Amino acid sequence: MLLKSIISKTSPAATTRIAHRAFSAAAAQNHQFIVIARDYKDAEALNRRQSVRPKHLEGATALKKSGKLQLGGALLTDHTETGKMIGSIMIFEAESQEEVVKIIEKDEYVTGKVWENYQVIPFRSAKF
Repeated sequence: MLLKSIISKTSPAATTRIAHRAFSAAAAQNHQFIVIARDYKDAEALNRRQSVRPKHLEGATALKKSGKLQLGGALLTDHTETGKMIGSIMIFEAESQEEVVKIIEKDEYVTGKVWENYQVIPFRSAKF
């Protein structure tokens, strides 16, 4: 009954604004995604990775600050001193898989031909 009286005292425009805000907040729900990216395997792949790495890390830092990128790092052949970087793994928080793809497609490792391919996989971290 109280809710009815509040709504009846507000203008239709105010009611619409309130309803719109509630809808917008619900629509902006974020989801987690894992991205697994594999490097090209040609002889120049590591050189390309090293040459664009500073810009890649600059972009990753901005994504981390925005809350979109939760975690990221290099995939390795092994943990020895001779182990090589062969790709990357990242965890994103975004509204959709399409949003993550748009982010990845702008990454220096894509435009600089470091990543040959990548997968964007829906993910949910455990609550423990």
